[in-house]
Amino acid sequence: MRNKKLMQYGTVIVVCILVGAVIALLMKNVNASDLGSKSLQELQNQIIEYQRKNEELNNRNARLYDYIRELERGEGESYLLVMEEREKFATFAGLRAVKNDGVVITLSPIGNYMVQDALVRQFTNELSALGAQAISINNERKVTTTEIRTSRENIMINGIAFSRSEPFEIKAIISPTKIDSFVVPYLQSVSESIKKQLGEESVAITVRSEKEIIIPALSEDRIGYAMDLLEPAD
Repeated sequence: MRNKKLMQYGTVIVVCILVGAVIALLMKNVNASDLGSKSLQELQNQIIEYQRKNEELNNRNARLYDYIRELERGEGESYLLVMEEREKFATFAGLRAVKNDGVVITLSPIGNYMVQDALVRQFTNELSALGAQAISINNERKVTTTEIRTSRENIMINGIAFSRSEPFEIKAIISPTKIDSFVVPYLQSVSESIKKQLGEESVAITVRSEKEIIIPALSEDRIGYAMDLLEPAD
């Protein structure tokens, strides 16, 4: 209700501004100093032109009122299309929780080994290259601004610290048609290559397919959600 009132008040203000602008324009052009230099016919033509513009503004305002009422009712096709597009972009940007079939990669440090940020990045990059449409690391949604970096004994993800001595779980939603036939075998081969480089007593890596993986939305208090510094470019 409050939003509706604000929209109505805002529209009234816009109308008042437009009417005031027309009046100011008329007063500016039709003043005492100009009367002596303009013929009656010219003044009549000017007034007719201003009346025409005023009528156009009135018609535009009427259409605006109709559009606002349509949005307020929430029944119009335009409103539904706007909301549908909004949800698509929100999902794509990582602002909505999503679910589908996918893969789960678990990195478990052995002994005193500490998980490296490069290892986490390597698997997230591999998943992106394989066509993953949503990725999370320890239930932190990966978006374009997500950082994966070491900070002493932790790895920072979306501004949240995770101990390098604890397991890291990477989830990804990926095309179900190629999970078992290609994605899992490929990631397992990558895992074997990594373990040969780091040594068998460094980190245990498991890769498995899973039905109905749920990947959470990016939390509103995360760094990646901030956009207060962004201004539209002309």
